Amino acid sequence: MSARPLDPAARRYARALFEAALAQGTLEAVAEDVQLLGQALGHPEVGGWLADPRVDVAKKESLLERELGSRVQPLTRNFLRVVGGRKRHGALPAVPQAFRLLLDEHQGRLRGTAESAHDLSDLERETLERALAARTGKQVALEVRTNPELLGGVRVTLDGIRYDGSLRGRLDSARKRLQTADLGS
Repeated sequence: MSARPLDPAARRYARALFEAALAQGTLEAVAEDVQLLGQALGHPEVGGWLADPRVDVAKKESLLERELGSRVQPLTRNFLRVVGGRKRHGALPAVPQAFRLLLDEHQGRLRGTAESAHDLSDLERETLERALAARTGKQVALEVRTNPELLGGVRVTLDGIRYDGSLRGRLDSARKRLQTADLGS
């Protein structure tokens, strides 16, 4: 999950593709296409060529056709042609994330991260996801990370909100309260 705001052009393109896929009833298939696009753009050669303004538009389209070809829906191919025709290949790397956000919102899903001092088992992660789903009323999907600095407990970031139940968080909170109390005396 990136803290950087998404490129406005990428958001607009992702929304247009999302709405067209929804209207055509091909949302899940196009979502898979967008995931393939993200994987292709993750290769330095592909992403670099598309971002390079010195590379001819026809070469960029040929590269995308070679990487994705017939593996994607006609709607997705047309979308890529429109983006290319407008010479906006530079917006493509942010489209998968913008599309995923729209899909998550449509499906009532929140994505977040859970950090703990030790590896969480699948059962612990699932229990945490269920508890957060009950609290938010949405389906929750967590990416789990290990952070030994937390000492114990769990810190979750979900929809931009941090829930800190870690021992490190509690110690920091107690330290701040003590410092405030000392200043007040």
